[in-house]
Amino acid sequence: MIQYLVLTPRDPLIARDGRPFGIGQGYRMRSLDWPYPSVLAGALRTLLGKLCGGEFTEEMVDLLKRVESAGPLPLVAETLYFPAAKDSVLCEAASDNHSMNGTKVMPLRPLRLGPGTKICDLPDGLTPVAVTEEAKPAFAPDFWSAAKMYSWLMDTEGREFEPPSDNPNEGINYLCAPKKDERTHVRVNRETGAAEESMIFMTVGLDCSSKYSVDGITLSARVEAEDKFAEALNGLDMLHPMGGERRLVHWRAKRAVDPWELPTLVRRAASKNLERLRLVLATPALFKDGWKPDWLNNRLEGCPPNVDTKLRLVSACIDRWKPLSGWSLEAGRVGPKEVRRLVPAGSVYFFEVVTGDPQTLIDKLWLRSVSDDEQDRRDGFGLALWGSWNYAN
Repeated sequence: MIQYLVLTPRDPLIARDGRPFGIGQGYRMRSLDWPYPSVLAGALRTLLGKLCGGEFTEEMVDLLKRVESAGPLPLVAETLYFPAAKDSVLCEAASDNHSMNGTKVMPLRPLRLGPGTKICDLPDGLTPVAVTEEAKPAFAPDFWSAAKMYSWLMDTEGREFEPPSDNPNEGINYLCAPKKDERTHVRVNRETGAAEESMIFMTVGLDCSSKYSVDGITLSARVEAEDKFAEALNGLDMLHPMGGERRLVHWRAKRAVDPWELPTLVRRAASKNLERLRLVLATPALFKDGWKPDWLNNRLEGCPPNVDTKLRLVSACIDRWKPLSGWSLEAGRVGPKEVRRLVPAGSVYFFEVVTGDPQTLIDKLWLRSVSDDEQDRRDGFGLALWGSWNYAN
């Protein structure tokens, strides 16, 4: 059963990054700009375990790991938002007929190279994307509304995209990441009246309240569960911690599913150019080969998970990797988790279709995970948005 949830933070959310916290580094907590899927997955499974008896036996833990979560994605006034696509650069523009508020969007699309042409040191088979002009980068919002993202996915050349205003949070098309709430904590020794040794530290939380947004930022999630877990999610309406420091979040089940469904307009637009598909990551992805999915062979060809449509990777727009780590509380595995490298959300992969039905691929893998490992897919890493593209030349 599929259930959609809306999570409303009561307090600033604590979502630490991978940097150390303690002696040698200072007792300063550093925050992510947006919670990773694992933050949602861990809190959700803890909540379900408590609602279903509270006995976290080995069997129960195994069943909870099979619950599939997707998200979290920002939701403001019923509008879903996605991380900004990395195949676009917002830059300053001269005052002309093609710019608004002094900015414009420079699309990044692969170059069409002749046989044997090699102009850089990219792996064999990959081509660079074209930077069409020299321009100074401008401030870019972190998230695009669903409508703006769908418009970008349907725009094969990226030349009809309207840039954001000077204040992205004014309208409904763009959104900045939540402001970071810094708090200093101290434990005072009753006898000396001074702070105890190593007991003064700072935490940083993501403030999603209406203080920084007209309606406040909530978190949208999709959950797939069966049997007793599905029953527990039905009609869910309660407070439960999420992230660090046991900060409270209101968990509420929601019937509406429209924001997560494949829009008809995107499906129709993609059907007109099915020889080339563009994948935009809505959540960070985990691949065994770092930036490259393991389902691609040495010729950069392969089929994404659970489909038989064969793709060939042409190019990619990817930011620097992000660290994923944490602390395991699972019985027998208590201790620090290994550091893994994430492909950041918003990263873009340009594919050409080799064989198979690309329309079926889009239908099956719209906002579904394309990560390599099955557990990573259940945790919601690597949700995919699909569109079309064309060469820059």
